[in-house]
Amino acid sequence: MSWPDWLVLAAYAAAVLALAFLTTRGRLGAGEWMLAGRALPTWAVFGSMAATELSAATFVGVPHASYTGDWTYLQFAVGALAGKLIVSRTFVPLYHRLGVVTVYGFIRARFGALAQRATALLFVVGRLLASGVRLYIAGLAFSVATGQSLFTAIALCGALAAAYTMVGGIRAVVWTDVLQGIVLCLGACAMLATLGSADEAGIRGIAHWAAEGDRTRVVSFPHYTALCDFFADARGFWVALLGGCFLTLATHATDHDMVQRLLTTRDGERGGRALLASGLVNFPLTALFLAIGTGLAWYYTQVTIPYDISDSKQILPLFALHELPAGARGLVFAGLFAAAMSSLDSAICAITTTVLCDLRRSASDRAPERRQLWRGSVLTSVALVGVAVAMAHYAERGLGGEINLVELALSAMTIVYGGLLGVFSLGMLTERRGSEASVLSGLAAGAGAGALLFLQVPILGALGFPQRTAIAWPWWIPIAASLAFAVAATSRRDSRECAA
Repeated sequence: MSWPDWLVLAAYAAAVLALAFLTTRGRLGAGEWMLAGRALPTWAVFGSMAATELSAATFVGVPHASYTGDWTYLQFAVGALAGKLIVSRTFVPLYHRLGVVTVYGFIRARFGALAQRATALLFVVGRLLASGVRLYIAGLAFSVATGQSLFTAIALCGALAAAYTMVGGIRAVVWTDVLQGIVLCLGACAMLATLGSADEAGIRGIAHWAAEGDRTRVVSFPHYTALCDFFADARGFWVALLGGCFLTLATHATDHDMVQRLLTTRDGERGGRALLASGLVNFPLTALFLAIGTGLAWYYTQVTIPYDISDSKQILPLFALHELPAGARGLVFAGLFAAAMSSLDSAICAITTTVLCDLRRSASDRAPERRQLWRGSVLTSVALVGVAVAMAHYAERGLGGEINLVELALSAMTIVYGGLLGVFSLGMLTERRGSEASVLSGLAAGAGAGALLFLQVPILGALGFPQRTAIAWPWWIPIAASLAFAVAATSRRDSRECAA
């Protein structure tokens, strides 16, 4: 990259750090660090939600999906909106009424302290896995751009996110996410504009080419010849609707990484509005990144290039590095960096808060001290970097073949989401079902099912079964959540135990 590109990146990093410090001056209490005084405006929470959902997996993975295929990924946005509507009317108001610091406080009120610690631990493990995948994807792009090793790129992303999260907690996370959402949208628009200018007919010319090749298909109703084909398909409309809805129920009701923003509003109604707004804006934003992938597919059929594009996972950073003019290239990589930061900062804050409030505060209700929050942020960042490196090794060697980045990112957290959603649903839908023992068994059953489903491809291969018998990732959460719900509901809890 040229000096104007590095100047853009440096200006972006300086602006993020400055905003984090300016918005959190004098607010050093643990309550402010974790909840921002429950006084953030709805529009800022909405902007933070939208930016976080546009992670590095979206910035790189969604264009990769349309580059190698079509626009059927947009079907998941329909299911996601349905899931957000349910969460905004049920879980978000409940969490505000209970006044919980993390969502696992609800589990304590319903099932007891042991169940609270178990769900919190499951979240921490799952969030490290999922955020590690996103950090790996961001590092992949930056290693292409800078020529540095993948490990160096991963460490750089983790260090910057840790720096401002340590200082300002969730308040810094929300306000910097708003800025980073603007930056990543500008970067995406710059790339799409560059692609459009490469054709005499502009964007319409690319759209005509894509329509002729059936690359703009949004809705898919495939014909299945066998039942296993139905469960192996991840792109059919009804499968995508179900998968998107269940995934969103899990992410926005049981995952403190997402829910923590909704707890910073004054009440549940404002939090629900922010959540619904993020669901609506998800459609045009997803379409923007799908359009970039289609434009990249068109571009590389029109030109002869001197560099290797055989690894389609790197197609977006390769285009930005070799084809964009100076300055615009820096803006695109600043957008990618922003996408990575908006996911990492919230993960650091959520994991730190959960560990200190749900795992360490077993008997005492004393709030964590400031130095504990700082130390927890550093340790969480180090853990995320370690997981990202491990995920890079797994993705490149364990999965083998062509990797769908967005599906890898979405499926990673499903290892634990099924167990969490099953238990949270039991707590919401019933009053007395579920004892501590049955809830722990349900969590174990759901997590076990999620792990088997996540690792099923190498397992089936080792057993000699064809890959077409593998169950697609949209089914994983419904299957694991149903199992966890059924197991957890096998016994009843004495209401007197809830105070324990």
